Amino acid sequence: MRFVTLFSILVFVISLAVTCESATTKPKTKTIQAKTQTQTQTQKSIGRKDINVLVLCYDPILKTQGNLKLHEYMHWSDPYKLTLKLVEDLREASYGYVNYHVVDIIEYDGYPTKRNGFTYNEKTFLEVLKDPSKAVRGTTGFAHMFKQFDLEKKIKEKNISEIWLWGSPWFDWDELHWKIPGDKIPYQTDNPWFYRPYDIPDIGRTIWIMGFSYERGEGEALEDFCHRIESVMSLTVGKGVWDHKKNGNNPWVKFTRIDRDFPGESEVGSCHCAPNSVGDYDWDNMKEVWTYADDWLTYPNLPRKKKLLNAETGGWKGIVGHHMWFMKHIPHSPGVTDGFYNNWWEYIVNYDEAIKKLPPPGATFQKAKVAMYAGD
Repeated sequence: MRFVTLFSILVFVISLAVTCESATTKPKTKTIQAKTQTQTQTQKSIGRKDINVLVLCYDPILKTQGNLKLHEYMHWSDPYKLTLKLVEDLREASYGYVNYHVVDIIEYDGYPTKRNGFTYNEKTFLEVLKDPSKAVRGTTGFAHMFKQFDLEKKIKEKNISEIWLWGSPWFDWDELHWKIPGDKIPYQTDNPWFYRPYDIPDIGRTIWIMGFSYERGEGEALEDFCHRIESVMSLTVGKGVWDHKKNGNNPWVKFTRIDRDFPGESEVGSCHCAPNSVGDYDWDNMKEVWTYADDWLTYPNLPRKKKLLNAETGGWKGIVGHHMWFMKHIPHSPGVTDGFYNNWWEYIVNYDEAIKKLPPPGATFQKAKVAMYAGD
């Protein structure tokens, strides 16, 4: 394993100590620097949540290709630059509430092991890059991952709440995964995609594993996070249902209305759809629609003031533009309404503490009957 090469960035002022580990060498301490939040963000913030992250980067060194790392050989994104950008983006999108701290980095010169026990080597994986039909099906084995890297110990020693995976296509993990102790979700659901524990070990606290790809960029990484928002909000404020026909007046469900389904009555939309989208990923649409989207900036106070907007005038143009705009419209005011925090970020990044301090009304906390326990 080769140590991570970290870089310096100007005007960055908060130092975060991280460790790059090898099975055969002693850990070395490096420094990642992240931008400080602006005064404006501090003024808008309703508080601050510090969240410790472990970055686990599968970036094998290709011995037959000049000892280049996989992401270098393929001319893909730098996972560490993307990590820093995500830290900054989430702080900005939450008005200073979400503060991620990378407290550990493991860069692994190898490939993840699947639940069926299969692991690529350099030869077999390079063949897949040339001919994707040779890819071996099967999801990543999280139980094996936890054992291989002693993750439970690291999580407890460093108070880690999230693991951010970086890797390549065909490493076969999901956009997001999360494990709640005992799989006891607040409300039962019929949608398995809301809760995705797979075979993550139960360590007595909720753990998030974000599955990022260095083949893609900032926008796709933000999209993973937007899908996380959809999952956790559907299981909390949404009470296990995200369906406009079944619970259309629920605040979370109402938040996701778009003009296509509610002409002249759109709200913010979802990860894939802006207020004026006619289909998934339609973030550049210049058709003007009436939307209440900006009402949600002051939730639970919804003044019901429509604005005639499109992708340009609304500020949601492009994948990065849309996802940042979407997250900035997540309710973030102090207080409680109908038994739920007005600051929905509490559920998104502070789940255990949020439901302990304020149990959702009518929550049963029973083992999830429908969930992504298994994969291919």
